[in-house]
Amino acid sequence: MLPLLADIFAISPGQAGLLITATFLPLGLAPVVYGYFLQAIPARLMLIVAMTLLMLDQLAFYFASEYWHLLLLRSIQGLILPAVFTALMTYCASMSSPVNVRRTMGLYIGATILGGFIGRAIGGFFATGFAWYTAYVVMGFVMLLPLFLMRFASADAEISFQRLDIRSISRVMAERNFRYVFLVLSSVFFVYASILNLIPFRLLEIDASVSPFFISALYTGYLIGIPIAFYSEALSKFLGDDRRGLMLGVVMIATGLMAYLLTDFSILFVTMFCFAGGFFFIHSTLSGLVNHLATEHKGVVNGLYVSIYYLSGALASWLPGFIYDDYGWTVVIILLLSLLSLGAWFVTRLRLAG
Repeated sequence: MLPLLADIFAISPGQAGLLITATFLPLGLAPVVYGYFLQAIPARLMLIVAMTLLMLDQLAFYFASEYWHLLLLRSIQGLILPAVFTALMTYCASMSSPVNVRRTMGLYIGATILGGFIGRAIGGFFATGFAWYTAYVVMGFVMLLPLFLMRFASADAEISFQRLDIRSISRVMAERNFRYVFLVLSSVFFVYASILNLIPFRLLEIDASVSPFFISALYTGYLIGIPIAFYSEALSKFLGDDRRGLMLGVVMIATGLMAYLLTDFSILFVTMFCFAGGFFFIHSTLSGLVNHLATEHKGVVNGLYVSIYYLSGALASWLPGFIYDDYGWTVVIILLLSLLSLGAWFVTRLRLAG
């Protein structure tokens, strides 16, 4: 929907990307603050309150008439969502045995992939045939479903939230593998988020007549992440170890980046399967790996993972947009390939046994 909103509110692609930054930046910073009071709030209650507020925020888009209204509402979402994501990740990890934690995190990632695709599909569908705010309002009402499902969540699950203070962060970052896992995550997600935010503008550059729904159809390749998330551990074992699996993901992303230099829509459609598949293979492997390595400070590790993930996305959602405005698509691809090469080097620095 970014090109449509850019046209309605007369803003550039870089400025439109601030709608993503407005959500990602609080998502990246909020776990640091949330840790100070999440220990005192039951997980289920916290999730119910957060999702109720998120629903009301979505419905409020109906009344937005200026661009800053959108930025404000998206910023509020960014403050609410970390409570949901951090809680769910720690919920899943805490309720799984050490043997099954990687599979559980794969299921969690698979669920977020399905949700991400459905959100894009709904946004594209309603933005094509209805007023731009319809998609937000519809998704607001959809929030009634997870609120209902929370009735069946365990009320007394032991969720160990640990605040992200300087000492707790330094203890985690003192471990070599955690440092390089987070560096791999930040570089790879920057590349991935940059393309996802700019590809709609690139499609309009190729053909100005494409609709928001056509653009959303391109994200069908996003769904490849679901089976990859479920079987990422088995794939890594087949390849021999996690480093080889991560390098395979890097190669898939690099292949996708080079293919995005082409202008044939059918090729771009297929390319999303390779590009998204590579990212989700890395994402699933890393999220399972950090929870497997985190014998203690699991809440801090997951909080850091969420923070680094979204801070990278916040930077990726606006900076490449301005580069694209000034220098064009080819320069963006070259810069992203350079950053991906750095991410590949970070993978080689991991020291994993077994």
